[in-house]
Amino acid sequence: MAALARFFALPGPERRCTCEAALLLLVVRVALALLPLPRALRLFDIAQGATSSGRVDPEQAALVGRAVTRAARHVPFRAVCLQQAFAALLMLRRRGLAATVHFGLLRDGGELKAHAWSRSGEIPVTGVAAARGFTPIAAFAA
Repeated sequence: MAALARFFALPGPERRCTCEAALLLLVVRVALALLPLPRALRLFDIAQGATSSGRVDPEQAALVGRAVTRAARHVPFRAVCLQQAFAALLMLRRRGLAATVHFGLLRDGGELKAHAWSRSGEIPVTGVAAARGFTPIAAFAA
């Protein structure tokens, strides 16, 4: 109940952006679960191996990052970093902003770990803080 009260206490743009993020997290999750990655990328018109150029708006990028992070905590499924990064990319693209998803790997002892994060130009959007130590191996852009 407290989470719902906090949600309704948010300014209108934050609420709308959080609802958009929740919906896109679901769409991305379903697409990645049902389709091979190359086909899901084509569906969303995302290019592999590209970096995005275009307009950067730090305020809008921060709004999208907060909304995706907030929505990921409250959707009724586990929204992993890859889903969050692609949802942020789609939201940034919808706003006409530069958007790139980075995918990286890290060897931790004998274990290989993967992580995805998103940026708008050089502005961190999702997962960038947790990307420390990961070696980027692929980039995707809208």
